[in-house]
Amino acid sequence: MDDLEFRKRVLENPEAISDSISAAAAGIPERLLFIQEAAQQALRMRTIAMSVSVPEGLAQRLKGLSAADAEVIPTSKGLRRYFAIAASLVIAVSVTLSVGLYSQQPNASDIQLHDDVIKHVYREAPRYEENLQDMDLSEVNKVVAAAGGHLIEDDAMKTMHVKFANGCRIGLERRGAHIVLAGTKGAVSVFMVKNSPVKRPMSVDDPRYSGKIIPFGEGNLIFVGEKAEPLETYESLITKSFEWEI
Repeated sequence: MDDLEFRKRVLENPEAISDSISAAAAGIPERLLFIQEAAQQALRMRTIAMSVSVPEGLAQRLKGLSAADAEVIPTSKGLRRYFAIAASLVIAVSVTLSVGLYSQQPNASDIQLHDDVIKHVYREAPRYEENLQDMDLSEVNKVVAAAGGHLIEDDAMKTMHVKFANGCRIGLERRGAHIVLAGTKGAVSVFMVKNSPVKRPMSVDDPRYSGKIIPFGEGNLIFVGEKAEPLETYESLITKSFEWEI
């Protein structure tokens, strides 16, 4: 099943995905995300539709239509025009939802960045899973500076226990820095990757780790930790303390 057929069949009934659609999406992050967002959009549209109140007395007025009135309905120019406009609006909304959902999907480059991040975390983990001493922020900033960034050495940043810092390459020609903080559930990896930014926040997920890739100026900040790690704390601190060098 190609992508166009897949999207068409999902949008036919996004809240009741068939086994064949599930099979076609298995192991393909962008298709799984499309299913999720299509269902969420359908739920929002249904909620909006249910929130529209029916005009008072409409049922009685409809019941009061005579047979002669009913025969007039198909030939009434005003009603035909009304139904044509309504049909056009339905088509426009459907097309907008389809295009909008598709445009929000991660592209091949985004997915490659996601996979590269996960692979890098697993590859580097043995280097920082031992009991390491906290690093001095000036030493950390040497690594970060080589990737084109800088961490402001304020009081909040000084409370972070940085255990590891090293330059890295995430994907093709993506120079970056990889620092590791001591989290509450284990190590928390923070990547600063300049150039080729992902255009909107994207989740990082695998059986062990979860995280987020977020656009940040000229590049991306990436946060990855164990599944139960409250990454919002580190995201808030780093985004306030980090800046790209001009």
